[in-house]
Amino acid sequence: MRAVINGKLVDLPQGTTVEELRKKFPEIGNDDVMEEGFGGTKPLKNNEALKEGSKVWSVPKIVKGMGDFIYRLG
Repeated sequence: MRAVINGKLVDLPQGTTVEELRKKFPEIGNDDVMEEGFGGTKPLKNNEALKEGSKVWSVPKIVKGMGDFIYRLG
């Protein structure tokens, strides 16, 4: 099966889950994995399987308090 992961076309085994995707692509880490579809964009859960032609990308989680940290350094 082929899917677009963070802008790169990759071959994956049929039924690859988000959890397996994290193992195969360590750069995804603990980021939220989003899927683009006809109905818009939705976050995927770890147990959800990708479909043929899926377009997904990872989005880093928002860290609370980071603005205060940057302000104190400046």
